[in-house]
Amino acid sequence: MKFVSFTLFLSFLAGVWLNPVYAEPMVSLKKPPASLEQWYKPANKRQVWLHTMFRLRREMQAIAEYAEQNDPATDNKAAMEKWIKRLDKDYNKIVDMVPEWEEAIKPKLLPELAMFAEKGDMYRLGKTLKMIKRTCDDCHTYYQPLVTATFRSPHYDDIKLKDIGGDLSGKAQSFEENMEVLSESVNRILIALDDGHKSVALQSAKTLTDQLEVLGGSCNSCHKDDEYPRERILGKATQQRFEKLQANISAGRVKDSQKLMGEIAVTVCARCHNTHRIVSDLRNALLPEE
Repeated sequence: MKFVSFTLFLSFLAGVWLNPVYAEPMVSLKKPPASLEQWYKPANKRQVWLHTMFRLRREMQAIAEYAEQNDPATDNKAAMEKWIKRLDKDYNKIVDMVPEWEEAIKPKLLPELAMFAEKGDMYRLGKTLKMIKRTCDDCHTYYQPLVTATFRSPHYDDIKLKDIGGDLSGKAQSFEENMEVLSESVNRILIALDDGHKSVALQSAKTLTDQLEVLGGSCNSCHKDDEYPRERILGKATQQRFEKLQANISAGRVKDSQKLMGEIAVTVCARCHNTHRIVSDLRNALLPEE
């Protein structure tokens, strides 16, 4: 079994880096079996693995809630038996889909769960259900970060965009190159505003608008026919901000223009990065060989 090791610091996430005493120790993550890939897009038309996990969580919740109610006046017993049968079916699918995880699950617990439900022994049923959940939690602890990075993170290497930098050359460029020219355009606007170069600021704002339009054209590479993701980040509200930016620059309202650039940085750049870049960076850090 291959391992990928890296240091996870809660101080980085929680903002407590001033007190390193509380830093988390190094954690070793197991690389998921190759057989898992066939149950995720794009290898599979549907997210089969994810849907199986969602069903398992729902089934265990239903059983736990009916066990907690334990009301003989209702038909909880029949409903619980239904959910236990579903749990049995989906839990055993894990090994069918990923044979390498045969030792990670405990299918013998399912008949025990059904037996305790039949006897009405909700205490022992609850204990057994917790043991089943523990097998899920243990797997998630070791594998979930890498599974997310491997199969559920954006992968932009095959997506090319038209370069419309300052020279509007139109040559193909990678996402990394595109982000670099976008950053340059943003800073060029701010530099021009600070130095009072109105014409440069106006032209750079126009260039940035065109660059974002090209970037938005790549959204359907992942989102296909769903226009909402692009609309949320690069839609009407963003267009209005850029129109207002042009007006503010033309009128010489420097502070208003700078403030609006801050809004654009948050609503466009940061919003997109918070959705896409975090997991993409995780993937690149954990799977550098790609």
